[in-house]
Amino acid sequence: MKILIIDDEFYIVEDIRLNTDWDKLGISEQYTAHSVPEAKHVMEQHPDMNIVLTDIEMPKENGFDFIRWLHEKNLNPVVLLLTGHERFDYAHSAIELHVQNYLTKPVDIHHLESTLAKAVKESKRRNVYPELFQINPEEEQPESTIEIIQDCVRKNLSSPDLNRQLIAEFVHMNPDYISAIFSKKTGESLTSFILKERLKAAKVMLSTTDYSLQEIGYRTGFSTPSYFQRQFKKSVGITPKQYRMEEK
Repeated sequence: MKILIIDDEFYIVEDIRLNTDWDKLGISEQYTAHSVPEAKHVMEQHPDMNIVLTDIEMPKENGFDFIRWLHEKNLNPVVLLLTGHERFDYAHSAIELHVQNYLTKPVDIHHLESTLAKAVKESKRRNVYPELFQINPEEEQPESTIEIIQDCVRKNLSSPDLNRQLIAEFVHMNPDYISAIFSKKTGESLTSFILKERLKAAKVMLSTTDYSLQEIGYRTGFSTPSYFQRQFKKSVGITPKQYRMEEK
């Protein structure tokens, strides 16, 4: 397994290269570059590169320019981005270019290793089923990501703190990135989906259990009983009590 690490800041590349447990990850060869032209040269020498970890902001050509070049050359490593800024436009561009994930600086090595472990699995999958990624690569990772996010929401509905930050920590992805992916692929915001799932669960409890309204609100993650009732009526058109009477 091979990886190419690209950043115009030498100390960042060296920190990643020297402190990552490559043996544990099964990445036996690590290559480095400090500019897009240098990275292109490495890729030309090693077109079978499995993983690319690249900075976005570099002089002249940036990380996105490099990824577009990879596509033009029909090279398909698993791509991870490094950025010093959590920006929605970066997340959007990452989706458009089929980037698996992106990480913010300063890089937490444990988080990086977790992300790299997923990239290793993805690279192995691409080697087994290369035709899937040549024909329609954009559908593979984002769709599975959506399923992971949805599953995370459904399993954590009772937490009033359930939000994109909590989900991002659970799935080891950037909050901007998962929000952008979710909106692009589902047509609704992550916040809207969380509320919809909470109300769906509340309806089931109202019609099938004898829990009090306060208990149902608590079990579905609404911070207060009044907030639960207000959101329920706004969405459903009637109060939770009226809904229970009609359903039972």
